[in-house]
Amino acid sequence: MKKTFLKNCAKLCFFLVSVYGAYACIDGFLGYDYNSVFAPEVTVTQKSYTPLFFDKDFLFYGNTYIGEEAKDFSQSDVKSWSEYLGKALTKQQIEHFLYKEKDLAAIQNYSTTNKRVKNFFALLSIARSNEEATNASYNPWDYDSRKVMRTQEASIEKAQILYQQALEQQDAFFAHRMWYQVMRLKFYSNNRSAVIDFFQQTQAAQPRTELYYRGVHYVAGAYIAQKEYAKSAPLLAQVFNKIPALRQMTTYEYRPLPAEQIASLYQGLSTEEQCALWAMQGYYAGEKEAIEKILALDSASPYVDFLLSRYINRLEAKINIYGTYGETIKSYNGYHLYAKRVATKDLPTTWIMEITSHQKVSNPYLWNLAAGYVAMFQNEFDQARSFLSKADKLAYDSAKKTQVRLLGILCGVSALDQITPQAETKLLADLQWLWDYQAPKGQEAIRVAYVPVFVGKYLSMLYLKQDNPLMAELTYSEKGFYKNKAQSIAMEQFLLKQDKTPWEAFWTKKYAYNLNDIYESRAIYAFYEDNISKAIDQFKKMNTTEPKYLPSNPFNGKIKDCADCEHALPQKVKYTKLSFLEKVKEMEDKINRKEDVYNNALLVGNAFYNASYFGSTRFFYENKIVDEYGYRITAKHWDILLSMKQAKKYYLLAREHAETDEQKAKITYMLAKVERNEYYNLVDFCLQDQDRYQKETVGEGLQYRWDAFEELSRYAHTKYYQEVLAECGYFKRYVSESNQ
Repeated sequence: MKKTFLKNCAKLCFFLVSVYGAYACIDGFLGYDYNSVFAPEVTVTQKSYTPLFFDKDFLFYGNTYIGEEAKDFSQSDVKSWSEYLGKALTKQQIEHFLYKEKDLAAIQNYSTTNKRVKNFFALLSIARSNEEATNASYNPWDYDSRKVMRTQEASIEKAQILYQQALEQQDAFFAHRMWYQVMRLKFYSNNRSAVIDFFQQTQAAQPRTELYYRGVHYVAGAYIAQKEYAKSAPLLAQVFNKIPALRQMTTYEYRPLPAEQIASLYQGLSTEEQCALWAMQGYYAGEKEAIEKILALDSASPYVDFLLSRYINRLEAKINIYGTYGETIKSYNGYHLYAKRVATKDLPTTWIMEITSHQKVSNPYLWNLAAGYVAMFQNEFDQARSFLSKADKLAYDSAKKTQVRLLGILCGVSALDQITPQAETKLLADLQWLWDYQAPKGQEAIRVAYVPVFVGKYLSMLYLKQDNPLMAELTYSEKGFYKNKAQSIAMEQFLLKQDKTPWEAFWTKKYAYNLNDIYESRAIYAFYEDNISKAIDQFKKMNTTEPKYLPSNPFNGKIKDCADCEHALPQKVKYTKLSFLEKVKEMEDKINRKEDVYNNALLVGNAFYNASYFGSTRFFYENKIVDEYGYRITAKHWDILLSMKQAKKYYLLAREHAETDEQKAKITYMLAKVERNEYYNLVDFCLQDQDRYQKETVGEGLQYRWDAFEELSRYAHTKYYQEVLAECGYFKRYVSESNQ
């Protein structure tokens, strides 16, 4: 028998997903610790809440699907039947017939004189013969192959007869099991609403077992099918409260209602179930109100835990936004103003501190931790320390202790308004622990990654305020720092310094770059300034023995810019970055001596062109400090890597010394490529994203009628002109339209 049998509600979930549509269809996510420190896996103790933790990208935490494993009631079913059947069947036999027997005939023909065993197989006979309807398995995305089957009325009648007989024989266990089977069969019949009437007629006589609430779940599903959400809500609340394994499913099935309507649904619900109703409501309609309503009903309710963790994680997602995937806060004062505004107006948090201070709650560790965190956002650092100290005393395992310490580090750093030797000494031990932290096995949920990012960024902003750009860079590196020559020299001297303080030594060890990176970055920057001698000197200072070759000949000047094509060509001479620079120096020296100026200037122009973003030798500027590897160049390096200044200078020099029309045609086309790239920079590459978007929305497109194309038309008689016409689509289009 399929193991899905009597796990129940699994098929109900399939039904409801088909009604509402799948709740997620994307695999994977960025992770939570890039901007979060407050780990609900640590702060919220009950694991049944895990799918309900906050996730800004998906309906359920980690894109958790409602899988059958979460609704597997097989163990409890086997246990119940074993107690009922006694020694007549072993647990292994019971499990076999419930879940593993594939021969329906064997079940239907099982011969026994034991009355209870007969009941067992009578129930199985009905259940198994209807599995095509009640346990249908299909790919929810494959609509063409889906077949909707319904239970037959004859099966329902047979089940009802067995139910009535069990009542008459006062066999409470079997009656309850058959009652559930009738509920199940009616739900999957052509008249789903029949389950509602049957339930209303029979529910008073049913014991409030797990099986009963699984039956209640079917009634809720029938109301949902009718869009009677107010009637389904109290039933879902009962299931949410009694069966933790179904909390994700019932939350998914719940439809938020107007808040003022919730209290009208209390009738017949226990206090715990009323709290469960607000827990589901709060998942969709706002945690704060739901928490306050639940605490008014029962201050010890554990349902506030996951809601509070959601609220805190939601707050984090709004505040902890700089230093990782954006630079929206530029000063420590700006950070504090922003954080306080969010924590007092956008997502108010004073109520958390008030409840923690004045109310009894079920999880005081969680509340004190949350209160300490939000007090920090409100710049109430003394209060934050007080709450965190209480949380630390309540932390009963190492994960909870670690969580408190992480927030304590954030508090200690964000309370600073200047860096002093005393502050350095006070912070050093915590920061050494933080940077070396490795989560013990079983504590992978600890969210650590954002804390060092915050610490480094915040300290960097303080150092900038104190006019200490070197320590600002050490604590949080900013792209472009080494474009400043004085800063580059100062950092070199600092790294070479022997008598560093423990604080300086710590940040030096954690710094992302070494002297080799610095020397290489200087060489790269010097090259784009056309200071080749300095570039060579800096490369020679590098302590490296392994040569790295450029992927293509940097002196080639092709008609098409195709880096992959260039990389595929065989190279007679392979250049390293250093030997490339030495060759450029050799050619520039010849130019200065007036030797073969055209060819040397053309080749040097090609070198600068190919070493730009547009060329085939981008590898030249590959460096950890320069850090430009992507499709776009960041604004810090627009003036260098997107610039055609040096290439244009040498191409113009070559044009001055061109003697033949073939030479003139070639250098004119090279200048056309320069003109094209300058145009691209103007309308696209050297624009911030918002400006680029504006140009796209107003419909401005690229043009191709560059001045150098008109100049090139004067050389239509040359062989090079014909090669350009054959290979360059822009030029072919220009010529075609010019001739019309």
